[in-house]
Amino acid sequence: MFYLYNACFIAQSCRTMNDLAPPPTAADLRRAEVIACAAQLLVEGGLGEITFRNLARRMNCSTTVISHHFRNKEEVVLETYRHVNARAAAMRDAALSDRAHGAVRAIEELLPISPAQRENWAAWLHFWSAALHDPVLAAEHAVGLYQTVERVTAYLRSTGMADDAAQGAAQAISNALYGIAIQALFDREHWDEARLRQEFRRTTAYALGPDMAARQV
Repeated sequence: MFYLYNACFIAQSCRTMNDLAPPPTAADLRRAEVIACAAQLLVEGGLGEITFRNLARRMNCSTTVISHHFRNKEEVVLETYRHVNARAAAMRDAALSDRAHGAVRAIEELLPISPAQRENWAAWLHFWSAALHDPVLAAEHAVGLYQTVERVTAYLRSTGMADDAAQGAAQAISNALYGIAIQALFDREHWDEARLRQEFRRTTAYALGPDMAARQV
């Protein structure tokens, strides 16, 4: 049931927003189910766990089923990375859609606080190291970082901030988010929710200046 639920989410998220787009096919759902399973294996044991054999064992099927939908492990890894990035982007866009608070407060909600956020950050971090040696993953990684800065920049512009100031502030907020999240993942014992929020606000206040930071909380 876990994989089926996630497979439906992945398959639907890969579709366009066009109401005329056809519903996911059985092949779409099966492919998405493999990606959801791969993402879970990744979080549990790292990239080395994503193999056709492990996927088949976890999904209770033959490796032939996996190879029918994916040419090789590299394709599974790439699609899983895209899924992780898409899930992170959905969380980011949902946070920025809440205009009741400023950008700092909105992005603060993306820190690894909830189990779902910690899981997605952990998956993203596994891919981060792999992207250092894989140009395809590196390109996907760069796009995700760029889009985060662009979304936050647009949010700040919508509040009346000048273009140059908005871009600089967005970069500072993004840097604080990624830096603090990574520290927290490696030292969970000393990074509870209260400290995550406190350090994020302190870091953004230092980068933006106390007055600007206060207006974005």
